[in-house]
Amino acid sequence: MAAESLPSLFWQWLPALGQGFALNIAMGLLAMALATAAGTLLGLAQIIAAPGLARLAGRVGRGLRNLPWLVVMFYVAYLLPYEVKLAGHWLQLADWLKVALGLALPASGYVAEMLRGALQAVPAGQWQAAQALGLSRWQALRWVIAPQSLRSLLPPWMNLFCTLCMSTSLGSLLGVEELMSVLQSHLAGQLRPDVLLPAYALAFAAFFFFIYPLARWARHLELRWSH
Repeated sequence: MAAESLPSLFWQWLPALGQGFALNIAMGLLAMALATAAGTLLGLAQIIAAPGLARLAGRVGRGLRNLPWLVVMFYVAYLLPYEVKLAGHWLQLADWLKVALGLALPASGYVAEMLRGALQAVPAGQWQAAQALGLSRWQALRWVIAPQSLRSLLPPWMNLFCTLCMSTSLGSLLGVEELMSVLQSHLAGQLRPDVLLPAYALAFAAFFFFIYPLARWARHLELRWSH
């Protein structure tokens, strides 16, 4: 019996691989949302908080940036419970949620540093002008400083999101059924040596064609706003 052609074989795998890759994107989006929320708080604390709290926020941010991503994911996966009780109901914590949280922890340190740098890049005269108009420090930050800092903040933020999406493939080590896990499970049932490299090339293409346009767009914005 003739061996099935590779395009036909991959076409059969495509729905499962697509679901796995959708989970990669979902984990990347959730991790970036959590990292942005936590990093924003840390970054703002370094700018507008009291000196003691600002120094503490800076130390926490530096500590988070130095965490090894894979080790954090393993700690989160094994330390968090399988279920949590919320409003009298038990909710299961899926492994992909734990992976997203594990990636968000170190990423939040990078968001905090990006935000701090973007805010401090705004000329000091903008703060003084806002205060001369009678704005409080928080109002000046919200209405004057933050809008100007978005130009320098958005490109590295998008690059970090791309990095997080690529790092979600580490979830395969924790049994999450993302793209690489699904691909490996399909390859386990194949005895043909000619399938291996094209299959991994397919996974490479999926990440590349999702990440590359975003990276190019971030680069375009960086060059456009630098003038």
